[in-house]
Amino acid sequence: MGTDSYTVNHWNEATHAHEPSILTIEQNFTFDALGFLVLPRLLGPAELSACRDSGGGLGDLCSEAGAVGRYVRELCGDGFRQDGPARHVPAAAAGGYDEASLPLTGGAHTLDWAYINLAGWNGRNADGSPLPRAGGAWEEVRIRQCQGLVVAIALTDSAEGKGPLVVVPSSHKSGLPAPPLPSSSRFAERPALAAGDVLLCAASTLHGVCPQGDGGELLVVDFISRAARPQEPPDPQDEQPLPEWAEELGEAEQTVLAGGDSRRLLLSDGTTTWLTSADDADAAQRASSALEFEGRDDHAERWAFDTQGFLLVEGVMDDHWVDAALAGIDANLDRLVYRGAGDKGGDVTLADIPGAPTISGTARPDLKGLFQLPAPHDEPFLKMLAHPAVIGRLNWMIGPGYKVTQSTALCHVKGSSGQMLHAGNANPTSVGKHYEMVNGRVHTRSGINVAWQLADVGPDDGGFVVVPGSHKSCYPLPHSVRTCNERAPLRHIPMRRGSVLFFLGGTVCHGAYRWEAESPRRTALFTYGHDGRHPFAWPSSKL
Repeated sequence: MGTDSYTVNHWNEATHAHEPSILTIEQNFTFDALGFLVLPRLLGPAELSACRDSGGGLGDLCSEAGAVGRYVRELCGDGFRQDGPARHVPAAAAGGYDEASLPLTGGAHTLDWAYINLAGWNGRNADGSPLPRAGGAWEEVRIRQCQGLVVAIALTDSAEGKGPLVVVPSSHKSGLPAPPLPSSSRFAERPALAAGDVLLCAASTLHGVCPQGDGGELLVVDFISRAARPQEPPDPQDEQPLPEWAEELGEAEQTVLAGGDSRRLLLSDGTTTWLTSADDADAAQRASSALEFEGRDDHAERWAFDTQGFLLVEGVMDDHWVDAALAGIDANLDRLVYRGAGDKGGDVTLADIPGAPTISGTARPDLKGLFQLPAPHDEPFLKMLAHPAVIGRLNWMIGPGYKVTQSTALCHVKGSSGQMLHAGNANPTSVGKHYEMVNGRVHTRSGINVAWQLADVGPDDGGFVVVPGSHKSCYPLPHSVRTCNERAPLRHIPMRRGSVLFFLGGTVCHGAYRWEAESPRRTALFTYGHDGRHPFAWPSSKL
C-alpha cells in the first residue's frame, strides 16, 4: 500500500507566513479528531529531573524553543503564556472518583479557550503591511489555534486506566454541555503514560486531574494563546480608578464604566437591573440558552441577532427623553469635531474616498464625551448608559462584565460623508473577528455598538448600512462592496425616533451612506465590550 504524502502548513498571524507543522500528519489528525495527543518519550531523565527542580528548568523546557514549548507554540501560536502555576500530582495522590461525578473542565463550558481550525484569508501584503484602500491580493490560508492548552508531563509510569489524568475524547468540538460523568463512564479515558511522555490536551477538551491512588506522577501546566483571557484574576493594583466625573453616578452606571475592574456584574431582566458579585458562579459570564430562559419570550430577538448580526428594538425612549437628548446635543454644538477632513491612508473615516461616489462627501461632525457634557445636558445620555433594555440584551449577546468604551453623538448634516464598510469576518486570521453560537450562547470577542436613534431615518436619508450575516462570512470583503458601489448584499436600515440598534461592532460588516436628508442625523452611539479581566464561564439559568 502507498503512503500519504501531503504536508500540513498553518498560517502564523504573528509572522504572516506559512509554517510547516512540526507534528506528523498522523499526530495532526489525532489531535484534531480527539482533542489530545501523547508525545511518547519526549523528555529524557535529565529533563525530567529539571521538571522536578524548583529552579528554572521547567521554564526552559516550556520556552518557545524548548522541548515542550515548541509544541505549545505549534498549537497556541506565538506569544503563548503560562496560565497559573504548574501543578504537581504525586503518584500516591487519591480522591473519591470511583463512582462520583468526575470534576471535569472543558467541553462546551470553556468558550474562552476554544479550539480553532478553519480556512481563512490573509489580507496583508508579503511584508506584513495592510492592504491599501484600493484592495489587493488575498490568499486562502489554514488557521489552527488552541486558545488554551493543558500539558501533562509524566514523571513516572502509569498503567492504562490508572493514570490520574482523565480526558473525554472529541469533546473539544461538542456543542452541548456534558452530563455528569462518573469514573466508570465509557466516555472517560485515563491514558497510559510512560515516564517522559508528554500529553497535549486542548483546554476545550473535557479533562480533569482525578487521581485514584495508584497512578503515576504528573506535572500539569496550563498555557493560553496571546489573545486568550487568563484564568487568574488581575492583581488589585492593576485596577484603574473611575474618572472623577463618574464618582456621583449610581452603582449600575459605575459598574458598566469599570468593566473588568469592578468586582460586580450588572444583571437585568429587561425591566430592572441589579448587581451581583463577579465571583458568583451562578451569575457567570454567558447568558443562558433561550430554551432555559425561564419562559421569557425573546427567542425571536436571539434568532434575529444570531442570523443577521444586528437587532433593532423600537419604542425604548419616550418623547420627553428624546427631546432632552436633542436639547443636550443642540446646546453643545460648539464642541463638535469633524472626522474625515484629512488623508489617513486606509482609514475608513475619510470623507473623500476615491472611487466611492455614493459615500464621499464633506467631513462628518461628531459630539464626543456625552457622559461628560455639562449638567443637565449629560442626564439623558447617562440614563442610556445602564438602561435595563440595553443591559438585558447585552448580557445574552456578550455576557456581563463588559464596560462602555465610546459615547459619541453622530450629528451629520446633508452632504456629510458616509463610511467605507469595515469590520466583518473578512479576515478570520484575526481571532477577534470570530463569532459562534454554541448551544444557544454567543461566543465572540466583538464589542457591541448600541445606537440610540433620536430622529427618524427614512429609506433615502443615508446613514447606517450593514451586510446581514457577514459575521459568519467565509470570504473576504470585495472592494466594490467595501466602497458601497456594489449594493446587492447591503441593507440600509430605516429607523424610528426612540428605537435602539444593537450590532456586532467588530464582526458584522457595516458602514454608512452619505447623509442625504435635509434634517441633521441625530444618533447617540455607545460601544460595550470586555476588557479581558474576567474569563468567560458557563452560566446557570439565574441570569
